[in-house]
Amino acid sequence: MFWGLRRMNTPPVAAVLALMTLVATLTLSSAAKAALIGASSAPKLARVPVEEGRTLQIRWIISTTSAHSTGAFSAQGVLKDAATSTVLKTQTTPFNQTEGAGPLHFEEPLTITADEAKTWLELGYRTLEYNRQFSTGSERPSTVDARVSIRLSAQDSALATPHMNAPLAVHNQELSYKPQRFRSQVSQGLPLQAQLTVTYSGQGQLKGSWQLATVNPDSGQLVYRELAQVSKDLQQGMKDWLLSPQLETSKPGLHVLRFCALETLDKSETAGNLCPNPQLSTTLQYEVIENQQNTPPPSTPATLSAGTQLSWPATADTIIYELVLRQENGKESLTSGDYVGRLLIAA
Repeated sequence: MFWGLRRMNTPPVAAVLALMTLVATLTLSSAAKAALIGASSAPKLARVPVEEGRTLQIRWIISTTSAHSTGAFSAQGVLKDAATSTVLKTQTTPFNQTEGAGPLHFEEPLTITADEAKTWLELGYRTLEYNRQFSTGSERPSTVDARVSIRLSAQDSALATPHMNAPLAVHNQELSYKPQRFRSQVSQGLPLQAQLTVTYSGQGQLKGSWQLATVNPDSGQLVYRELAQVSKDLQQGMKDWLLSPQLETSKPGLHVLRFCALETLDKSETAGNLCPNPQLSTTLQYEVIENQQNTPPPSTPATLSAGTQLSWPATADTIIYELVLRQENGKESLTSGDYVGRLLIAA
């Protein structure tokens, strides 16, 4: 919980402090400290020859806090294709240790037969992931997971490249912000792009259209316009990326970015219908907010001296307050000032 400090009119000092934040810190109970904190596998990487298959001996190691005493459990492991997240099979080998603190150990064999490996490789699945999730059964459950990366290898050249001539099949498209520090809001005028992550099998040319929509103030409906049409050759990488054009951030408001996969890049065919197949599209929403530099500050900066007295509303069940001081630098920044220091104050 954050509280703004009430500013006092006191004689100035050399440093003018613009931002003072009070943080109420609550004690953690011993139950909250008892938790799983991580898991790992040995080996982390394994190879399975397609012609023979292989049984992997996997050792899982689960770490806990020192206060943890109720063990951990895992119902099953899941084997999936690393690129498309397609589940290939599940293995029900339960692990259930109801007592003890970490490190906890679990030995498990995982068998991949030659027939399974050959079938998966023919489908274009070259790198697999075997994942296990471990949990606690307490009132405050915690969960960790670990995985083994498995590479299918073949000596037979016909098996090694079984799907070189398979047509392109897009399994998933996902949009994210670039750079990642942006989430759903961006300040007016800042540069912004998005990145499309594509998971696929086979090979071919991905064609698509970048489109941006704003909300019509009269109807409340989204109105899309095309930013650019693009194409990219996808060649057995299983995963690839496309970067969007620079996105509109000059005007405040809600925007929706859309990428639509197309059969052709003929603009005359898409003029009346920008996204003929909505099932092959993905969207990302962002809001442009007014540049704070253009708005007046809510209050004048405070000046502090050794005799300054501060007061704030009391918060129930609080044992320590944290006072954070930042020095005003006269510039707009992500931190709203330079960090000076902090002080812990007993309630």
